[in-house]
Amino acid sequence: MQMDNGCHRCFLVASRMLVGSIVIGCIAAAVFSYYPNLDLVVAEKFHTSGRRFIGMDSLVLQSIRIAFNGLFIVVCAVAAVGSYYSRARGSWSGLIFCEWNFLLVCILAGPLVVTNLGFKDHWGRARPRDVLELGGKHGYTPPLRPAHECAKNCSFVSGEASSIFTIGFAATILFPLEAALLLPLSIAFGSLAGLVRMMEGGHFLSDVVFAGIFSANTTALVFFALKMFGCLRQNP
Repeated sequence: MQMDNGCHRCFLVASRMLVGSIVIGCIAAAVFSYYPNLDLVVAEKFHTSGRRFIGMDSLVLQSIRIAFNGLFIVVCAVAAVGSYYSRARGSWSGLIFCEWNFLLVCILAGPLVVTNLGFKDHWGRARPRDVLELGGKHGYTPPLRPAHECAKNCSFVSGEASSIFTIGFAATILFPLEAALLLPLSIAFGSLAGLVRMMEGGHFLSDVVFAGIFSANTTALVFFALKMFGCLRQNP
């Protein structure tokens, strides 16, 4: 189903996604605030010795990570191509210009701006493999507390999980009739991408949880912003 000003289903899906992510975000914030060391408890399950984690030498996990990264790159390229061609032709591969633009803006706003330029480069949280408790040299900090244990590309939040979450959540809004299937698949694959990084010592549990939460509300807000500024009109 194409997305336009009359797409009531798209609006409902985006609204529920925004409200749901806010509610889950509040619950997650309460849990990680009440149990500030929960991340360490979970990370210890994947820790072996020194700075080593069980997933560091796994070819299976490395293959899954490469596949997810490859998927994200392909989606970025396809979204850019789709936006270019649909502008002149009205549509491309079943999606109209505004829909390709929606996907492209979600990719830029979520994984790039919010996740990487926003949190990862400014929150200062050390990765599991870098904290003292797990063989590193930096201090551990709870997820919702800004720190100075890392200068750039830090642990909070997971960039790779955010990439997969964002693709899935954008697809969920683009295809509202399949939302009941796409939403759980988005959560499952995004969580798997995050789990792989957790098993490699690259992220804490909360990095993945909040990557999903921020990806969901960013994707929904992008939809509402584009709709507000009249960028989600169906081409004649």
